[in-house]
Amino acid sequence: MKPDRVVAVQRDVEIDGGGDVALGDVALGDAALGDLALGDAAPGWRPFSAPTPVTGLVSDTSDAHGPSLVGDDELEIYLACEELGGTTFNIYSSTRTAIDAPWNPAKLVFELSGSGNDQDPDVSYDGLTIYFASDRPVTGRQGYQLYVSQRKTKGQRWGSPALVQGDELRSSTLYNRGPSVNPSGLFMAFFSAPLDTEDDSLYSASRTDPLGDWGNVQQLSGINSREADADPALFHDSLSLIWSSRGPSKGNSWDLVEVSRPDASTPFSSAAQIPLDSLNTDLSERYPWVSQDGTHILFTREAVGGPGVIYEAWRQGSPGDS
Repeated sequence: MKPDRVVAVQRDVEIDGGGDVALGDVALGDAALGDLALGDAAPGWRPFSAPTPVTGLVSDTSDAHGPSLVGDDELEIYLACEELGGTTFNIYSSTRTAIDAPWNPAKLVFELSGSGNDQDPDVSYDGLTIYFASDRPVTGRQGYQLYVSQRKTKGQRWGSPALVQGDELRSSTLYNRGPSVNPSGLFMAFFSAPLDTEDDSLYSASRTDPLGDWGNVQQLSGINSREADADPALFHDSLSLIWSSRGPSKGNSWDLVEVSRPDASTPFSSAAQIPLDSLNTDLSERYPWVSQDGTHILFTREAVGGPGVIYEAWRQGSPGDS
């Protein structure tokens, strides 16, 4: 559990997908941060339908985490999977012929596989860039770090993974996981914690060039609860975010939480944080992926000590729709 503390939300430098916001600092206690509003969806969004399992991707005995779809047609999916009897997670992928067609059995993506665990794939909207987290050995670093790989066209093999660049992301005392990068490639949410702890917290980073180094790393203090917060999924042009949090259950399990803001110059911390009651159960719901229009979600549901199972759900419309 995160210790009680008072944090300063640096709203003058928290980018949250837009430019610098000169709104001043606000001090918030962790007790306030942990009190999430009740409801089924963030303002402007409708609740998701009851979720259903995604079948055909992996066997019933596999542990599946972190689904991510190519957003422009949703015909290709990536996920992290540990096979029965295995000791590490690797990245797998699958395709289907139509959005209402079944998935083919997922296959290992050999070119992304390292000597450790590879998790949290986040494939870009156009399917040409993929981010993920890996604990493969790196000189001067320990634990999970963020990697990126690219390809020129869909169906082509991925290039050799490289560490995500940015001085503020380099640390020998922190691990970084769960990248979610918006379609422009200029804003990223992820989660991080000191090594050998479970004090996961949400962070953001930004850059001005989609091929440049990442910087301006900021903790999203205004939406982090007093418990662990992880697995961010950006959507709706970075105006909305769904993540997994132990806040609603007071640390007993992971639940999915949603927040939306009216524009890119408004920090997420100014908006109500809504547990997604139509998706949450007494089990743990983690690793969400959300379509850019906010109407389709995939996530992993798992019992303590049990394998992760991928579920999906839908909702109608988005803010501003008639």
